[in-house]
Amino acid sequence: MYGFLHKTTLVGLSTILLGGAQLQGEEAALAAIRESGGIIRSLGAGWAVEFQRKGKEVGDAEVAQVAELGSSVLSLNLRGTATTDKGLRHLAQLANLRRLHLERTRVGDEGLAHLAGLAGLEYLNLYGTKVTDAGLAHLGSMKELRHLYVWQTGVTGTGCDRLSRSLPAVRIVRGVDLDRVVADLEARKEPEVKIVRVELEWVPAGTENPPRSQGGGKISSIEINNNRSEAVKLYWVEYGGGLKYYTEIAAGKSLTRATFSKATWLITDVDETPLGYFTAPVEPSMVQIPES
Repeated sequence: MYGFLHKTTLVGLSTILLGGAQLQGEEAALAAIRESGGIIRSLGAGWAVEFQRKGKEVGDAEVAQVAELGSSVLSLNLRGTATTDKGLRHLAQLANLRRLHLERTRVGDEGLAHLAGLAGLEYLNLYGTKVTDAGLAHLGSMKELRHLYVWQTGVTGTGCDRLSRSLPAVRIVRGVDLDRVVADLEARKEPEVKIVRVELEWVPAGTENPPRSQGGGKISSIEINNNRSEAVKLYWVEYGGGLKYYTEIAAGKSLTRATFSKATWLITDVDETPLGYFTAPVEPSMVQIPES
């Protein structure tokens, strides 16, 4: 009996030590991610990891760091980073991943093969990648996938239809050509004699991402005045939360463009560091980008 108690005590002690080692390993992984510029948020049951603010400074090595957290990662944002197909092989360890942002990365069809085992993935954004119909074929087993964004990729309508047959619950967004839609609507309007523009609020960039554009808006126009001594870039914040680049506005120059109301526009510097954003109203409007 004493031998049994002694053995049980040793097993319990080993479990405690193992649990402590796992906690230390997770803390080390979290520290490494923060050191690499990652932003980590607790989601209660796990972690949300985001690298998008570091952009091209982040690549496959940082993805490997995230893999050290294993099944505790629920959301991963690699938008705008230098992540490649090779780096995505590490994601196989993220068994509980629900959301994955790969917008404007170097990912292609081979990379999507590494995602096939992520059975719980619900959201996948591939905007601006090299993915084609061949890559979508790797997603056919993701029964929980509900939102898939393939703007500005090599994906065709045929590829989307094929995936929809395998995953009837998924909503595939191929995007809209906002400029073309707006141009068509503008062509049907009578020319306006005089435009009185509403001054918009400029919201400086902070720790939170700008709000997504909302659907159901009406056609309008906006005048953007760049008061900075350097050029800036204009992005539309898409309905799914991604970013679509439109143009560069030179220092001290103005740009007038068509927009939908409820559309959010993000301004960055030339290095793509967010400066601020604004949301278009129904009325014609203008916004002033401050000097600094």
